Amino acid sequence: MKSPRTGTLVSNAAALIVSGGVSGVIGITFWGVAAHSTSAAVIGRTSAEIAAMTLIAALAQLSFGPTFERFLPVAGTQTRLLVTRAYLICTSVALVLAIIYSLSGLAHSFIQPSFTWIALFVASVVIWTIFALQDSVLVGLRATRWVPVENIGYGLAKLGLIPIFIMVTHSQGIFLAWIAPVIAAIIVVNWYLFRSRIPAHQALNPSSTHLPSIRELISLTGAQYATLLVSIVTSSVVTLIVIDRLGAVANAHYYLPFQIMNGVALFFGSVNRSFLVEASAAPHALRRLAQVALRAQTTVLLPSVVFGVILAPYILRLFGPSYATDGTTLLRMFLLSLPGYAVNDFYTSFAWIDRHVWRLAIRDVIATSIYFIVLFAFIGHVGIVSIGIASLVSSGLQAIFFLPLLVKRYRLTSNTDSPSPGDVTPGNLRPES
Repeated sequence: MKSPRTGTLVSNAAALIVSGGVSGVIGITFWGVAAHSTSAAVIGRTSAEIAAMTLIAALAQLSFGPTFERFLPVAGTQTRLLVTRAYLICTSVALVLAIIYSLSGLAHSFIQPSFTWIALFVASVVIWTIFALQDSVLVGLRATRWVPVENIGYGLAKLGLIPIFIMVTHSQGIFLAWIAPVIAAIIVVNWYLFRSRIPAHQALNPSSTHLPSIRELISLTGAQYATLLVSIVTSSVVTLIVIDRLGAVANAHYYLPFQIMNGVALFFGSVNRSFLVEASAAPHALRRLAQVALRAQTTVLLPSVVFGVILAPYILRLFGPSYATDGTTLLRMFLLSLPGYAVNDFYTSFAWIDRHVWRLAIRDVIATSIYFIVLFAFIGHVGIVSIGIASLVSSGLQAIFFLPLLVKRYRLTSNTDSPSPGDVTPGNLRPES
């Protein structure tokens, strides 16, 4: 018989998978519309602008995303304070970083040199920071069913707005369509959080005895932030490297395969996020939860990789012949690297449960170093395919090293199905999923 806790893991993971899957399809459609509405050069510049915005917003979040998912289930009466302080700190950092970046001249190749467009970019970074954080708050408070509602609504809105904004401004229409719906999303979601879900969470689960001390919390977030820095280097910054070394058109041919691969990666990432939340609230059921998470990931990951590799040229042909010609090999390499990344992602969940996050930082520093050594060694010879080679080498080496550690950690888990005195249970915290 399936326990309530594993049922919640599956339903919440399903909500995140639906959110990621449908949003991914909408995202692919969005870029397909963009590809047929404007030139590859405009897409290359816009994707670099979006990458810069999300990069700065990710830096500004200070790793509060996974912190929310690990500790909000047991935050009790400190929930509102934790979320409010995180919002204030992160948006302040986002404002400062965005201004510095805009004035540094690094964005001259894709942001128009006028006060209006620079101010728009800065404001976009700030609101995107909240937009990214609020999903983790919903997940941590087990209100995960609203994540797909929010993200699918946002995706449909930006898809509907893109032809309108392209007519208004050809060069910045894609970016405006990308960012405009975020404003409505953060207003609606945070009204729900602060008026309904957070008060209900605090009333039903007043204890916060499982929270780490301030010193330990700083250590955990610091380690996760170091991990975030190196992971950002292997994603968003690659866009900036490609557009600098190979040009805007090559960046468009890289960016779309990367978005497709990232959409598939969201599937097993969603399962791991749900696993982390449920295991944090019920450590007594860790083995059972791990089994459910592993089955769910395998069920989604393997068919996605197999069929994705076979159908890669046909998928990219939807965007135009040049994308299939120049991006098929890269997309196949990205998909083949996903099993290795899945192993690392699952290991990351256990590291957060055990509060051993510094191991992740060390791992990612080494992996990123290998990634860029390979990338720079091949980019001058094979172009964007070098990114796929780097992904295969990095993910493969990590899987070889961390799979034995993951198996060992899994074997150490127990499954009593009897909650400890301080565990959050379905009786004292009603899941909303």
